[in-house]
Amino acid sequence: MSNASFSSRLGKCRALVVGLARSGMAAARLLKRLGARVTACDRLSDISGAQELSREGIEVVTGRDGPELLEGKDLLLLSPGVALNSPLCQEARRAGVEILGELELGWRLLREQADVAMLAVTGTNGKSTTCALCAHLLRRAGINAELAGNIGRPLCQVLLEDSRPRAAVVEVSSYQLEHLTRPDALDPQAAGWLNLTPDHLERHRTMENYAEMKRRLFLGQGPQHLAVFFADDDFLRRSATGIPGRLTWFGHQPERLGPQDILIRGERLLLPGGGELLIRNRRLAGAHNAENAACATALAMHLGLPPSAIQAGLDDYPGLPHRIEPVAEINGVLFIDDSKGTNIDATIKSLGCFEQPIVLIAGGRGKGAGYEPLRPLVSQHVRQLVLIGEEAERMEREFAGCAPVVRASSMEQAVELAFSLARPGDVVLLSPACASFDMFRDYAHRGEVFRQAVLSLLEAK
Repeated sequence: MSNASFSSRLGKCRALVVGLARSGMAAARLLKRLGARVTACDRLSDISGAQELSREGIEVVTGRDGPELLEGKDLLLLSPGVALNSPLCQEARRAGVEILGELELGWRLLREQADVAMLAVTGTNGKSTTCALCAHLLRRAGINAELAGNIGRPLCQVLLEDSRPRAAVVEVSSYQLEHLTRPDALDPQAAGWLNLTPDHLERHRTMENYAEMKRRLFLGQGPQHLAVFFADDDFLRRSATGIPGRLTWFGHQPERLGPQDILIRGERLLLPGGGELLIRNRRLAGAHNAENAACATALAMHLGLPPSAIQAGLDDYPGLPHRIEPVAEINGVLFIDDSKGTNIDATIKSLGCFEQPIVLIAGGRGKGAGYEPLRPLVSQHVRQLVLIGEEAERMEREFAGCAPVVRASSMEQAVELAFSLARPGDVVLLSPACASFDMFRDYAHRGEVFRQAVLSLLEAK
């Protein structure tokens, strides 16, 4: 089916949108705008914005998402959190109902309406920072760029706002890639893969399955497109075999790079042709952020940005909330919000950013991986562990002998305990190594609750 007929066909469909977080809400509204008859459902009963959707003419069902809702439907639109092996999806396949993910819906419609380049980033960690930095570089150079995808602003929302960007910088998760109608459904003009470490194994089961989902981002590219890979990651090197786009690498090991690649040497990025960029911005501190900057640089250069423009953007990049974000200093104790540290590798990188002793607030909903890789850094850097959420008991067992442990039943209690255990000069770091959904709506909500608890503590002092 041609793109020209895609929106017209959607306007005649009877759609069931499942999952009513940001992606599902935006998709439901967009389908309704196109003329579709839309039902939206969520297994949760308390859905913010449900009444507003109803007032807009969308039928809303809360508290269930069972197969019976498919009756009379010809399209099932999935939010990223809905797995393809759910009973609803299984019934849709049996009944011949088309299944489509929010990301693919948004991209096909955006491409139909505008001459837009997709710059996409995937990986286990660093996606949000890389995408936000890339969008910052483009905008600072005068290119109209929209930031969307898994970073929290659905691509469908860009269409609802009637934006006509020159570039869409899109953070892409394995969940979104799992939903593609075919593995090569996306065709980003330039795309980057940052890393691959154990994450989401409760859904993908094996690292091989997880990697295969990530690899889908590149399968729709042609030889004129750019594929940017981290050279130091052996999983990525194997995954790059057979990629149809033009490969460019970045990394710390010169023996793995060629003359057209980007070498990271401390806080310097050595560019093809002899150019050099300096990372002087504290919001880009650490080796992992040098990798993020190298990937963002490669993507921006593909759209024609010169090194001078990229350097200016690196220097004044403001950073993102909940990524190694200072909140306050109280009696010599610095509180840092890294709520985006939702997996083990992210927390490893966060712990490596500080020379001061750390009181670490961790825990939440686990992702199926053990915490053994964190033990050396916890032993080396962490004075005290404050554990929260469903994983607290398991984490206490697996960190036995690394650092003293206390448990907290709420974020507010965790902040109070952490402050009581910290000493002047210490860092209280929220970097949970877990998902947030046992206690919070998402990582941003978790970070905001942490922030408010710290500010309340500051007022009390």
